[in-house]
Amino acid sequence: MLSRVADSLYWLSRYLERAENLARMVDVCRYDALDAVLGDSGETWRPILYAMCSEEAYQVARRSRSEELDVGRFITFADENPDCIRHCIAHARENARMVRDQISEEMWLELNSIHLFLQSGEAEDLWRRQPEALYREVIKFRLLFEGLIDATIPHDEGWNFIKVGKYLERADKTSRILDTLTYGDEPERGRLASAMRSCSGFSAFRGEYRGEISLRNVVGFLLFSPSFPRSVRFCVREVDRVLHAISGMPSGAFSNEAERLTGSMLAQMNFSSVENVWSVGLHRYIDGLQAQLNQIGQKVFETYVLLPSEIRNVARPEVWQIAWQQSQQQQQ
Repeated sequence: MLSRVADSLYWLSRYLERAENLARMVDVCRYDALDAVLGDSGETWRPILYAMCSEEAYQVARRSRSEELDVGRFITFADENPDCIRHCIAHARENARMVRDQISEEMWLELNSIHLFLQSGEAEDLWRRQPEALYREVIKFRLLFEGLIDATIPHDEGWNFIKVGKYLERADKTSRILDTLTYGDEPERGRLASAMRSCSGFSAFRGEYRGEISLRNVVGFLLFSPSFPRSVRFCVREVDRVLHAISGMPSGAFSNEAERLTGSMLAQMNFSSVENVWSVGLHRYIDGLQAQLNQIGQKVFETYVLLPSEIRNVARPEVWQIAWQQSQQQQQ
C-alpha cells in the first residue's frame, strides 16, 4: 500500500473518532450545565476546555468577538478552534477524497452528507434550537460509518490502518475524559457519572462494579477494563493486534518502533492497577499515557509514511518532527 494512502486512511479514522468523542463530551457537559448552581455554567465547562488543552484558544477567540462566545459553539463550530467538530469532519472528508478509490460508495455518501450538513446554516439553526439533537446526529453518523467500514470494504491493510487511527484516538480521548476529573476539587458523584456517560459506559460500569460509583472504580474501569471497548487498555491491545497484522510479525515480537512502544505500553497496562495510578497521581499518570500514545502515533508515521531512506537523509531530528506536525494536526 502507498504510504500516502495509509496516512489518509489513518487520519480519516482519527478525525471521525475525534468528532464523535467531542460530540459526546459536549452533549454531556451541556446537560450538566443546566443543573449548575445559580446558573454558573462556566465552572461546568472549564474541565472540558482544560482536558482538550483549549483554554487559551478559547480565551483568544472570546476576545476577538464582540459578543459572548458559547463554549459549546466554540467546540462545535468555531473557526478559531482547529479541532472543532465541524473542522474534524471537514478534515476527514478531505482525507477520504484523496483515497476515494479505497473506500466504498456508501462511506463517501454518508461522509459527504454530514460534511455538507455541518457546513450549512441548517446545522447552526439546529444547534441553537436543540443542541443535543445535533450532537446525536454526529454520534449516529459515526456509528453508521463504523458499520459501513466493517461491512463494505475489504479487511486488508487499508482497513487495518483505519483501525489503528480509531483506537489511538479513542484511547487518547478516554484519557482526556478521565483528566477532567483531576480539575479542581475531588469529583462528586455527578462528575463521575458524567465521565461515564461521555464514554457511553455507565451501563457496562454497573455490570462490572455493583457497588457505589467512586473515583477509584471509574478510573479502574476506564483505564484497565479488558472488555469495555473504550477503556485505554482495550484500545492499546487493539492497536498492538492491528500493528502486528500489518507487519506480519507474531504477537510478542516487534519489527519496528511503533510495535515496540505499543507492546511496552500494553504490558504496562496489563500489569498495572489503580494503586499504581494513585502512587504516581492521576493527572501525572494520564499525562504519561498521552505522551506514550503520541509517541506511538509518531512512530507509525515514521514507519509507514515517512520513508526509511528519507529518515536516514535527515540530519536534524526536528525536521521530521515538523513534517509529522504538518502532515495533520494532532492534539498534544
